[in-house]
Amino acid sequence: MPYGILRGKVREDILEQMNKIDVGFKTMDDFEFENKVVVLRTDMNLPLDPKTNMPIDLTRMRVLAETTLTELLVRGARVAILTHQGRPGDPDFTTTDLHAKLLSKMLKTKVIYVPDVYGPKAVDALKKLREGEYRIVMLENVRTDPDEMIKRPFEEQAKTKQVQTLSVLCDIYVNDAFAAAHRANVSLTGYPFVMPSCAGRVMEWEVRALTWLLQYSEKPRLYILGGTKLDDAISMIEHLGETGKADWIFLAGLIGNLYLKVVGYNLGEVNEKLLERKGAVLLYEGAKIVYEKYKEKIILPQDLAAETPKNERFEFPLSALPLNMPIKDIGMKTCELIEDILNEAKTVIISGPVGVYEEPLFNYGTKRVLKAIASSNSFSVAGGGHTVAALNIFGYAEKFSHVSTGGGALTEMLMEKELPGIAALKQARF
Repeated sequence: MPYGILRGKVREDILEQMNKIDVGFKTMDDFEFENKVVVLRTDMNLPLDPKTNMPIDLTRMRVLAETTLTELLVRGARVAILTHQGRPGDPDFTTTDLHAKLLSKMLKTKVIYVPDVYGPKAVDALKKLREGEYRIVMLENVRTDPDEMIKRPFEEQAKTKQVQTLSVLCDIYVNDAFAAAHRANVSLTGYPFVMPSCAGRVMEWEVRALTWLLQYSEKPRLYILGGTKLDDAISMIEHLGETGKADWIFLAGLIGNLYLKVVGYNLGEVNEKLLERKGAVLLYEGAKIVYEKYKEKIILPQDLAAETPKNERFEFPLSALPLNMPIKDIGMKTCELIEDILNEAKTVIISGPVGVYEEPLFNYGTKRVLKAIASSNSFSVAGGGHTVAALNIFGYAEKFSHVSTGGGALTEMLMEKELPGIAALKQARF
């Protein structure tokens, strides 16, 4: 059973429907892997604690280890792993040495770290894979390749040194990086044009589950959008309004604050400045237009929680605004409102926490909303790195129908956009 699709939560007839969906690309069922060298593109881009530089959540790595990677090993493959970690110049842009060590512990199998993507050290490691000296190697952070993040047509990506080198030394390319599938990077789009290629199990089942959600899930549908990515959320609201995919769109977190401002509330200086820092000034007019079009579907918080100068939680109604204390959570009445809607909803999608769940004083809203969804009879989907981390912290992940590994990729798929990583697999030449 694929990760996130649970027998106890999803009806057997729904699983059968998902199995029958034509994903449009080859899967691991289409290949034999015995004694084959596989280049496996994954997304083990781990959220790191800025103070310790250690991973906060290992969900993406654990999912890979439990599904695609274990199956490849059982079926006799030798595996060269590609992943990215952070972006060049960012604090979380690190080597994949730690990834190899963590994965070794999960698999109880030695994963050899190779500080190279396609140079002499990588070539030597892949030859040792071929000879059977190694079983799994973790190549260096693929974004250390200066070509990796340059956008080009897929056929041009296939001509890069990375693809030309690794495709000769490996037999099959497996793309299991759903969370990065919205990126048109070399390692996500080049290989299907020069070698036999397929989707891994995580990629396959993300596409099956989300395609089913878009095409067959029951109404009424509730979308809960939180977090801090304002432009993505505004685009999502507009899409849901235009297509009629959502019956209710509840907004919380920074996007909720922006829309409270749109409807006329002064949030107080500290909260207004935070919105400005996140680019809200440039987005305000667009957000207002979207609200006027689809306000009958949009639901905003009825009460909020802020942090007092004494570091205490203070819940207040909207009538108390403006308040010069940082807003960090939704309040009790808002939680009750969401629970009432959940009693009617047949499908619920949550992307982004509804408050600063990392802080004990302000995890109330996120915890209560996740618990309510987990306890409901709805088909439930959660996505986004912070949402999944919160699910794991509070222990509700296994009570959701599908926990997506994607953030931006999930958003784009829910907006029915073409994802380059998936498009390349569909255009595979072999």
